[in-house]
Amino acid sequence: MKSTKVRFAAYCVTIGLMAILITGFTACSTKSTTTTTEKATIVSITITPSSPPNLTVHTNMQLTATATYTDGSTGDITNSATWTGFNNTVLTVSNAGSVYGVSAGSAKVNAALNGITSAPVLITVVSP
Repeated sequence: MKSTKVRFAAYCVTIGLMAILITGFTACSTKSTTTTTEKATIVSITITPSSPPNLTVHTNMQLTATATYTDGSTGDITNSATWTGFNNTVLTVSNAGSVYGVSAGSAKVNAALNGITSAPVLITVVSP
């Protein structure tokens, strides 16, 4: 005997040259599979470098935001995140994560997306 796949996912036993396909006949069965896929969501955001080097006044430094998702994958969200600098007299941060040193001092920066916010990184701006 040989098992043959028939359209509509019906599997039947072939006897000789004739396939037996009768509704309710125990030699035939159908198989159905349902797969549900959920969109992965962000569970955390990490900024790199996490311990940035000192930034000199009137220079730029690029930060990167990486999201970790519920399925364990990661992705660069630098250009999608909302960046916040907590002391604009010391530094400014663009919507693409570029930090600009305004004056000597220290300030924190974080990134957020979809209600998830990174831990802040501390950036020290020094005089030239």
